[in-house]
Amino acid sequence: MRYFKYENTGENKNNALTEQYKTLSKREKQIVRKETTWKMLIKFCSTVIFFFCMMPALRLIRAIPQPTVWFWAIFAIIGKIILGLIFLIISGILTFYLTSPLWKKLRSFSLPTMKKEIFAKACWHLRVYYHFQEPYIITKCFDATDRKFKNHDVCIFFVQDELRITADLKNGFLHGERDLGCYIFEQNEISLSKQQNGKHLSVLLKTDDTFFLLGYRAKSFIEKNFT
Repeated sequence: MRYFKYENTGENKNNALTEQYKTLSKREKQIVRKETTWKMLIKFCSTVIFFFCMMPALRLIRAIPQPTVWFWAIFAIIGKIILGLIFLIISGILTFYLTSPLWKKLRSFSLPTMKKEIFAKACWHLRVYYHFQEPYIITKCFDATDRKFKNHDVCIFFVQDELRITADLKNGFLHGERDLGCYIFEQNEISLSKQQNGKHLSVLLKTDDTFFLLGYRAKSFIEKNFT
């Protein structure tokens, strides 16, 4: 088993997004910048609205007198907690309702098809670096020794006689921290076993000290291509 990860060899080694951003067209860059700005605006507005909704509620709860008798004091504390949860839900609903016009505006120029094309295009250098090629399968990684892979979609593919596992390079992503690196296995290094994962079946890919708990369809894909 081997592991390696792409490193930006440019001047800004800590920002893989810089290299990805260069691959985008002028129109694509405008979409990314516009979407980022609107997301920041929505986050700011949501925080402010939620804060101003909750502050009067908290003052009201604090204004409720606390009984001196311990029996009634317990009931008062429980009542305040329930009241706080009710105000929390109401504040969340109000925040969502009042910011819904901003979400609609965001969706008006954040086209899913365009985003998909941008994400896929932005990962071209990673696909080249990790030698991503057919045959491949995209599946869920439910758990792994390397915690970065847990609950991520991963690509499983073959390069000659080696099995490789990386992040989802097919659909792609923009931010460099989503690059999980690449694990390489030879056939005699791994074992596959069927596992029950809640209500669904999964497959456990395991070496001596490393494992990946993957979607069950990965089992037949690996067995087919390793034979």
